[in-house]
Amino acid sequence: MDPTENSRAVAQELVSCAQHHGVDLEPFRSDGHFQKGRRWIELWRKDELPCSGRADESEGTLHYNMQGPIDVLPRKLKDSADAFHGAWTEAGTFESLEQAVDFVKAWVVERKEVDELPDRFVRRYGIL
Repeated sequence: MDPTENSRAVAQELVSCAQHHGVDLEPFRSDGHFQKGRRWIELWRKDELPCSGRADESEGTLHYNMQGPIDVLPRKLKDSADAFHGAWTEAGTFESLEQAVDFVKAWVVERKEVDELPDRFVRRYGIL
């Protein structure tokens, strides 16, 4: 599947799952990603394209890439305060759509800080 279509399809899946759980993410959906202000997150599933995920992953693994401003430096980077300019970037995977809904709600809608975000499998993170 084309990467853009992949993200769009996952965004629609997420909106539907969220509605089922009483959460309205539709106002924050912009094509294949979710955004509020300068915080955004894009999700996709690993498919037959090599760029969609690691070779050892199962097809269908739910990936994310996010970025945006934060006010509080995460604990694990407390020694990097001099390099912190107020933004976070992170990528990883979720085990389920429900986990992704909780995460998107926390990051985009509720604007929680990094240390307050729900569980996920983080593969890459950094400050900007």
